[in-house]
Amino acid sequence: MAPETIEADVVIVGAGSAGCVLASRLSERAGISVLLVEAGQRERLNITRLPAALMRTIGNPRYDWNYTSEPDPTRDGQTELWPRGRVPGGSSAINGMIFIRGAAADYDNWAALGCTGWAWRDVLPLFRRLETADAADNAHRGGLGPQRVSALGWKHPVAADFIASGVAAGIPANADLNGASHEGIAWNQGSTRNGLRHSAYDAFIRPNLSRPNLRLLDGVLVERVTFDGRRATGLAARRNGASLAIRARRGVVLTAGAINSPHLLMLSGIGDPAELARHGIAPVIESPEVGRNLMEHPGLYVQAEVSVPTANADSVPHRAAWQFARWLMGRPSPFGVPTAQVLAFFRSHAEAAEPDLQFHLFPYGSLLKDGKRVIPRDNLVTILMNANHPRSRGHLALRSADPAAPIAIHPRLLEDAEDIETLLRGLDWVRRMAATPPFGDKVKRLVGVPPAGSARIADLAYLRAAARPFYHPAGTCRMGSDAGAVVAPDLAVRGAEALRVADISIFPRHIAGNTNATALMIGEKAADIILSEA
Repeated sequence: MAPETIEADVVIVGAGSAGCVLASRLSERAGISVLLVEAGQRERLNITRLPAALMRTIGNPRYDWNYTSEPDPTRDGQTELWPRGRVPGGSSAINGMIFIRGAAADYDNWAALGCTGWAWRDVLPLFRRLETADAADNAHRGGLGPQRVSALGWKHPVAADFIASGVAAGIPANADLNGASHEGIAWNQGSTRNGLRHSAYDAFIRPNLSRPNLRLLDGVLVERVTFDGRRATGLAARRNGASLAIRARRGVVLTAGAINSPHLLMLSGIGDPAELARHGIAPVIESPEVGRNLMEHPGLYVQAEVSVPTANADSVPHRAAWQFARWLMGRPSPFGVPTAQVLAFFRSHAEAAEPDLQFHLFPYGSLLKDGKRVIPRDNLVTILMNANHPRSRGHLALRSADPAAPIAIHPRLLEDAEDIETLLRGLDWVRRMAATPPFGDKVKRLVGVPPAGSARIADLAYLRAAARPFYHPAGTCRMGSDAGAVVAPDLAVRGAEALRVADISIFPRHIAGNTNATALMIGEKAADIILSEA
């Protein structure tokens, strides 16, 4: 029996942050038919819209690809879960809802690396276009976009103390980290709306599904991109166990993220010919950097036991029920806010050319127990510290030619000596915050951290044992103007026709900050590029 065939002008693979934006913007033009293909399935109960539900969606195969990394020789062979959203909205449906753009200098560096059209002056209008922020609509913020960006509706007093201690320790106060300056310490802003998560699907696709030229096809496992010579013609896929042929009249765009977009390129014959041949895949285009250049923010999740009640106190059944009821009534509640209360971007030492460290403050502490995330009853907060611009690079590698087999993730988080030195300085900053009033007055201990003044060998041992990825993988389809880049600045895959990649896999260098806002911006940029050629 011949496979079912579906056609559209533009076929987009992956209904994550960039894919949702791209599909929405392209379908604003009535003459372009858009098919958005997603591996995950639409929700019936919409539990991802409850911000606190991430404790149940991360690690749940209904919502998460549930990737596990390979042993990392730079961290004593550690492995860990690498969550990636597998539901309409992608990772924006299961992430911590932190909305931060990165620094202006990050994008100017992209331009300097050969990514023409990606400087801050080029992307700022896109950031403004995509958002409606609680901040004033001004030269830096937007007020008319689909994505809501909200101030925190519930704030814990210990977070205000953390901000005060950061300022006392030398970090500049900043009223808006998405405003004129990215440096400093401030209250977090989140992708929420009226106490609900506002994912990319909620913002860009759900309100527009009635458009006759926009279709979302969920539950689809894409097996490969199909080609006529070097021109992408569509997809070979499976849905509900049956083969599916998807034809793209104008082109295919991969927006499947930093793990799945390079994986799909390899399955389609684009990559290192020797690696492809090992798995019986016929090379179509030689592009050895596909899956290389894996960047991730390395850092520490440090729990501090404090002398005042934290959000952990609200995890006991009667308190949780009370806070849930408050959330249902639209009252301030920890159930309705992002994970982080505070963000900070700062320089680890006076000679640093740019902020090289980031803090998050979570108003709770959690533990993994039997593979599940639980909230203990101790009064804990979590100080997250990470390096902003890691020099270490990992890579992805095929396990087989089976599209259902997950790709192997090799992080190598601490491979570069400069990253280690940056994180050691960051560890000292964590200790400094824990000793600086008013936050420091409430800290009883830093759980498991070597005390201040410990020997370097002790700090190094702790770092290798405790360093973790921050769930911001990027760079595996690097953008650039050089012959080795996987995609050009117009997002076209080098050597191919009618095939683009438009997600955070294109990063040529990591940004200072969480990646969701930048993924949304990439979707906006891709739409502008494609529409300019239509």
